Amino acid sequence: MTRHWWGPAFYDWVLAATEARGLADRRRRLLAAARGRVLEIGAGTGLNLRHYRPERVTSLTALEPDAALGGRLAWRAQTLSVPWEILGVAVEEADLPEGGFDTVVATLMLCSVGDPAAVAASIVRWLAPGGRLLFIEHVAARGLRGRLQRAVSPLWSRIAAGCHLDRDTLTTLRQAGLSVSDCDRFALPAAGPLFASCVQGVAWRPPIGEPDVEDRVWRAPRTHSTSAGVGGGQ
Repeated sequence: MTRHWWGPAFYDWVLAATEARGLADRRRRLLAAARGRVLEIGAGTGLNLRHYRPERVTSLTALEPDAALGGRLAWRAQTLSVPWEILGVAVEEADLPEGGFDTVVATLMLCSVGDPAAVAASIVRWLAPGGRLLFIEHVAARGLRGRLQRAVSPLWSRIAAGCHLDRDTLTTLRQAGLSVSDCDRFALPAAGPLFASCVQGVAWRPPIGEPDVEDRVWRAPRTHSTSAGVGGGQ
């Protein structure tokens, strides 16, 4: 496992304003769709954990290669009421069963992986037929902002744990064989013009023999709404 110098407290502090101004609500609405065996890749400090619904999720496997972030992730996981485990490996290094998960979750992490196409292919392999990827990700903006992102992305990735501002994540997911059935582009709150371009949505591995579905604009309801951990940890 690696260890970032800025640590989990700084990570949570950086995201605090963004979470309070809408990102936490987006996580809640997105993860309401998580079901069955869930795999979360790049789980960070566990900001997603409180949004999983125990009546729908049967188990959680989380990948987090950073030791410091993983420590806080394990601490937060103690509140889960479903079986869980944390694996201290990057998604590129994970050895997981093919078709072993009903839901894969990726939030603000596909922008930082070294080979997005390889990671997308792994997601397809790990999803059961008909399984879904739930995602919130940085993506390239359009027009002038997109050109500026491409210009600053090499420097930004060096100081921001590998985050790339100029990735076309939706195309990468489609090319891997996932069908993007829900999609909503939005500006990440309190992130600044070059860093705010994001997309939220659902992509699924089509059941064998079924055709892909066409994209449609995501329209999740904007309504607001567990106990001792069962096991797991590092």
